[in-house]
Amino acid sequence: MATDTKNFKVSEFTCHCGCGFNIINQKVIDMAQVIRDELGVPVRVNSGCRCVNHNKKVGGVKGSYHTKGLAADLACSLGAAKIFEACKKLQVAGKLSALEYGLLYRRKNIVHIDCGKKRKNMWEVRE
Repeated sequence: MATDTKNFKVSEFTCHCGCGFNIINQKVIDMAQVIRDELGVPVRVNSGCRCVNHNKKVGGVKGSYHTKGLAADLACSLGAAKIFEACKKLQVAGKLSALEYGLLYRRKNIVHIDCGKKRKNMWEVRE
């Protein structure tokens, strides 16, 4: 069972449709905390867990790591590019070890993190 960190409550990762679905993996919460600590500003969980129905409604891919509690989309006042660069720095320094087998990508306003299987291209910008 996942537990709160200094700045994140497990409830922040609950599906936004109101169904109550929340099976978030502790690694995702811990990664969000490390990123927040690095940035020094509040980080918002734009999307954490998603039930299958909500995932479909928001255009998520079938089998999304969000539906398995293995992903989160993060945003902050500094912008997605700053989060993305901080994540790269932290991963290279060995401080985001869960990303070793995950994916980090940036869209206009969010950065997606997950602790899923290793992918060929871990760092992506998807505008």
